[in-house]
This record gives sequence, C-alpha cells and structure tokens, in this order.
Amino acid sequence: MKKKQILKRCAFLFCFIMVLMVVISVMVKYEVEGEKTLPYNISKIFVISTVEGKQADDGQNIWNVNVKQANDLYFYIDKTNETDETIKQITLENFTITKSPTKGEVAIYRPTGDLENLYTYSEQNYLTENITYTGALVDDLKTLEISNTGGVISCRVALDNLGTYISNESTEITYDGTLLQNIGVNLEDIKLELRFDILIETNENITYKGTITVELPGEDLIEKGASNFEIKNFENVIFKRI
Repeated sequence: MKKKQILKRCAFLFCFIMVLMVVISVMVKYEVEGEKTLPYNISKIFVISTVEGKQADDGQNIWNVNVKQANDLYFYIDKTNETDETIKQITLENFTITKSPTKGEVAIYRPTGDLENLYTYSEQNYLTENITYTGALVDDLKTLEISNTGGVISCRVALDNLGTYISNESTEITYDGTLLQNIGVNLEDIKLELRFDILIETNENITYKGTITVELPGEDLIEKGASNFEIKNFENVIFKRI
C-alpha cells in the first residue's frame, strides 16, 4: 500500500514538475520573443534632420543667430490582417538619452502647428514627459490625433543652443547644415542615441509596449545641408502586453 502511495506521489510530482517547466519555458519565450501577432505595427520611421536658427536683433551685428539642430520623426502605424480592433491611443514615453552629444541641449517636442510649420510654436520640452495621440477618424498631428485604423504620429528630437553665429560680413546665410560649420560644430559633436517606449492601446483596452532606439542625426546633414532617412528594421523591438 505504501509503495502505491509513493508511486502516486512520484507520478504527481513528476507531472507537476513537467507542467512547471512548460509554464516557465513559455514565460521565458514570451520575454525573449514577445507577441507573435500584433493588431498594429510600425512599418517605418521617417527621419528628417535639419538645422535652424533664430535671429536676434541686438542693434550691433548683422547676424546674431542662435543655432539648433532638429530631427523630426514620423512613425507609420499600420493595421495588420490579424484584427478588427481599432486604436484607442498611442503613447511615446520614457525618453532616455543613451548616448549624449557633446554640444547642445536635448529636447523633445510635440507638433503644434500646421503641416508646413509643425513645430514652429513648440516650446514645452517633453523629455521627462509623455506624448499621447488619441484614436480619431483621421490623422491630425497638431491636435495629437491618429486615425483609429492606422496612420502617422510625430515628435521632434532637437539639440537646442548649439551656439551663436555672429557676423557683420555675410550679406546672407543659409539655414541648413552648413551653418554648423560656421559655429565650429561637426557631426560627431551632435551625434546622439535616444531610447523610448511606444505603447499601442486598442479599443479592447489591451496595451502593447515596445522599446525603440534611434541614432540621430542623418550622416550627411552637414555635407548636404539636410538629411532624410528611413528606419525599417524593427527586429529588435519586442512588443509585450502590459
């Protein structure tokens, strides 16, 4: 009788251990691979790198320009064939500078103007805040709305106060990457790496969270004056439910 009880206990313990190992294996696999199918994914991030300047009227110099470098990121969010869910909201948060530039002050801005002047009136720095786009009928970057069946969201990663260009010789200047040369700033001075989280919440109140890392600005910014490039490889971006 005791032998049968021992065998039953051993069989139960064996089954328990096997189930536990399967559960642990599934959990570990999920941590490594995340969600296999998502209702919405990021198809690409389009980056526009430019240089801007703000002229100050000091009454003494022809040019007194405060120089900044801007990187406008456009996230293309596409619906997959796996769902009928709609977008409730998309949030960008936990901005972290993982590689700092040697010059300038990093700032994150949300769009505040129309399509031709998206960031003209942007002043609040969202580096320690989050930017949330709400699902709507159509995209409207100015009001932080995205089509609830997929669309485009944006933010600006800027390097403010890079330096001041003062001159009484030039009759005109060009507000592009070549302006950096005039204040003694090269590409290595302004290279940065930014990590942040993107949260996609659907109308089913399910939220998927992934972490993205981008390197800025574009490599040919100074040479060509402006730089456009796309990020399409998101193999290292693991989305999980939270």
